Amino acid sequence: MSVLDKILEKRFFAPWREGRRDDPASLWPDSNLELYVTAACNQNCEYCYLVRHEELYPREAMKPETIKKNMKIFLDWCLKEGFSFHQVDLFSGEIWHGPFGYEILDILLSYIRRGLKVETVMIPTNASFVLSDRAVAEMANRIEDYERAGCRLQLSGSIDGGLSDGITRRGNDDRLTNDKNSEDFYDRFFSFWQKHGFLFHPMVSAENVKYWKENFLWWDEKCREYGYDAFRDVMMLEVRNPGWTEENLEDYKDFLDFLVDKFLNDRCSGDVEKLANHLFLTDIFNPGGSGYVNFGLTKADSFQGCTVSDMLTVRLGDLAIPPCHRTAYDALLYGRFKVEGGKIVGVEEHNPQIASRILLQDSILCSPGCDCCPYNSFCLRGCYGSQQETEKDPFMPIESVCRLFKGKIDFLIDKFDALGVWGILEKVSPANARYEAVQETLQAVKCIREARA
Repeated sequence: MSVLDKILEKRFFAPWREGRRDDPASLWPDSNLELYVTAACNQNCEYCYLVRHEELYPREAMKPETIKKNMKIFLDWCLKEGFSFHQVDLFSGEIWHGPFGYEILDILLSYIRRGLKVETVMIPTNASFVLSDRAVAEMANRIEDYERAGCRLQLSGSIDGGLSDGITRRGNDDRLTNDKNSEDFYDRFFSFWQKHGFLFHPMVSAENVKYWKENFLWWDEKCREYGYDAFRDVMMLEVRNPGWTEENLEDYKDFLDFLVDKFLNDRCSGDVEKLANHLFLTDIFNPGGSGYVNFGLTKADSFQGCTVSDMLTVRLGDLAIPPCHRTAYDALLYGRFKVEGGKIVGVEEHNPQIASRILLQDSILCSPGCDCCPYNSFCLRGCYGSQQETEKDPFMPIESVCRLFKGKIDFLIDKFDALGVWGILEKVSPANARYEAVQETLQAVKCIREARA
């Protein structure tokens, strides 16, 4: 058995066979499966790696017939091995761009009906399909089919919002761009989501951050109109690309200041103790708008900001095993599944050293200098893919991304200090279930203050 075989067996295959689950309090349950379907997309988002580094994604691995054939080969093996999945993610690009997106869903569903155990199938989408009545009907039918099979089909809407979409998210043709920036699109989008109850994950980038105060107000208004809660349901994500300057970092701090104040006044009635309780004691795993300001200020291993060590990614076009959809570059492949006679017979290793470093080691120790950085307890880490593109090394931090996270942490430490949040947390009783985590947070804040002095 090769080194890679041993790593994959320990980290993924054994838990899948045994149906093991990580700590249920963990935001990202351990050992999920990510199927990298295609890099094709009908949009040209400025910050997207598929647009900025198209040359790094092999075109020969994007043939629809090969993808469908390999998907069946891989799922045959999963069924034979008796694997059980908490979640299967379908990435990347836009799965509905092209003629075979629904076929992929139907293939997976056929295996679930044959006994493959999958609790949830998650698909990120730019939601352009809602512009077609036929596509909406097709999706609604699939959602019902999956539900009848005992599996939840969950979509996550990758739109940035009414004030950002026209800036950073552009279609490959003018009609799509114009249609997606229309009120008709958003009404269709929210109506579909209202009926089927899924997620949102807009991106906060260096290119659009100066619009985000107004953009969040747009989200808040739309969420209220359609029965969502922006502070609960809008999972904002930072784009960890180079480009974060001192100027747009100030815009980012203005947005954070606005976000904290809005949550304090709108949802906590100006009561700082309620704010402290929500962010650090009662709802720390909330991925939505309020969670945006406490992720990074709670215990770092509660949310690393990246799922690369918790998912096995399979690039269906050639059955390669990259670290994730974001790092599906030939230079970073762990290996490939070996196929003989149309069946998987093992794994061919390419970079077991990268696999061991990412999957088996503490991510703090994976990047030079991070182990001695005073911010490492709070840092959400960089992106291996972005670091590979920028620094030609997946483990080398990008200076501007470090600037982003240090700036965020410094600002929030000072903001919560001015509000009196830290003083409230210092009074938390040892009997509180979150007492130890709070003490770790307070100690980390103290270390950063000392380093800044």
